[in-house]
Amino acid sequence: MTSPDRPGYAEHMDMRGLSAAAAPAFAQQALLTCAKDLPKPVDQLDVLDLGSGYGFTAAELASVCRSAVGMEPTAELHSESLALLADHPNLQFVHAGTEGLDAVEEYDLIVLDNVYEHLPNQADALRRIHRALRPGGVLYLLMPNRLWPREVHYGLPFLSWLPLPAANRYLRWSGRGEDYTDASYARTYPTMRRALAKHDWDWRFTLPADPTATHLGTPLHYRVGMAVIRKVPAAWAISKSFMVVAKKR
Repeated sequence: MTSPDRPGYAEHMDMRGLSAAAAPAFAQQALLTCAKDLPKPVDQLDVLDLGSGYGFTAAELASVCRSAVGMEPTAELHSESLALLADHPNLQFVHAGTEGLDAVEEYDLIVLDNVYEHLPNQADALRRIHRALRPGGVLYLLMPNRLWPREVHYGLPFLSWLPLPAANRYLRWSGRGEDYTDASYARTYPTMRRALAKHDWDWRFTLPADPTATHLGTPLHYRVGMAVIRKVPAAWAISKSFMVVAKKR
């Protein structure tokens, strides 16, 4: 059973095991993809991992950066992450969501890895992230495309295409959950572009710097999709996910 403040999809997968296995690749991918934009060498970076979950990615970042902070709103996950502090004196965990991000120009890199689609007030989150970055600081954002046919959290075809009341009925009918609200805030390519354009940073949709730096390796459909996007950037609109790098001016 999951705790009341954990989402329903956590009942259908080993979130802790998946997070632990993926963390080295996730941390490496964020640093590699942002490398040419980072304002400092990696070992001098102060990093914030928003929606840090069990804390494994934040711990990986702490192992190579000057400092890392993980911010997680779910009490159970935050509590479990504290066990990682013993091995990383430059690591800190905060029990809060993005609405608790009040920092001003404290971070060189902020990681938002598969978290944006869980944020109901995305405009406020981006404003707080922009404020928390130092000049020249970088946001690394990865999120699923709302228009991808197979919803990534529950694995149900077209779930993310539906209005929330219909999505909830579909989810209950499937037996995989009761309420889709938590994961329902994914965006499309045009709406994501409009959201990013409201802030004073240079941003771009980008492909991963090292396609092999994932816990899945590089399956054929990844390679085909990336090749298509390289030739036709408009294909971002139908990609499985969006990877964005935004550098604060």
